[in-house]
Amino acid sequence: MLNIATQGDGPALAWAHGLFGSLALESTCGWFHPATGGQVRRIRYDARGHGLSSAAGNSAVCQWPALANDMLQVASQNCTSEQPFALGGQSMGCATALHAVLQEPQRVSHLVLALPPTAWDSRPHQVLRYQKMIELLRRQGVAGLVKASRRFPPLPAWLQNSRPELAGLMLDELAGFSQDNLTNILLGAAASDLPPPAALQQLSMPTLILAWRDDDIHPLGTAQGLARWLPNSELIIAHSNADLQQWPALIDSFITER
Repeated sequence: MLNIATQGDGPALAWAHGLFGSLALESTCGWFHPATGGQVRRIRYDARGHGLSSAAGNSAVCQWPALANDMLQVASQNCTSEQPFALGGQSMGCATALHAVLQEPQRVSHLVLALPPTAWDSRPHQVLRYQKMIELLRRQGVAGLVKASRRFPPLPAWLQNSRPELAGLMLDELAGFSQDNLTNILLGAAASDLPPPAALQQLSMPTLILAWRDDDIHPLGTAQGLARWLPNSELIIAHSNADLQQWPALIDSFITER
């Protein structure tokens, strides 16, 4: 079962969070959604194995194409059959949205792709990281992985300096996973990549790409590649926490005005 929450009124946006994230954590960060209301009806959910959703029974259900099936099911359950909807998400959620739109492009009105993850040529290095995390998890458990992760802040330095409390909250979220569940999530991520550029070039819906600088887990290269290959896309890069505060309203205006 997936934990689902809706917020706001207007055109529908089905949204997925990032790896090791949750509805609650993403709301605390405040980068993509207004605290209340909004001009868009956001349909948000905890991904399989995350937050208050059911644990991942195996790694296959955590691969990005499988997560895309979940996203489309959530969107369909919360929209009428005639109603178009937007798809979006952060990092893993961004990947989920891209795999989902390729399955049902005729139903998707807009895409919002936030903090695109490593992909294509940069993916093998990130897969190696996941494999090392899995090895550590099997040797030392979740507590050992959390302890080791404290040496590697999950945010760019400029954002860590302006929001120092977030790194601790993210590590607290990581500590809440069971070992088996977390192993399946990591194995699923390691087996995944973004769709190939040739497939992306066939997507014509308006697409907003939101990126930030100085983050090798969410490299600008991926965002710039998406901007090249998606024919109706706009790329916006944040350079400060003040820029991030504009993103919720930017998402609303993009979906309601384009």
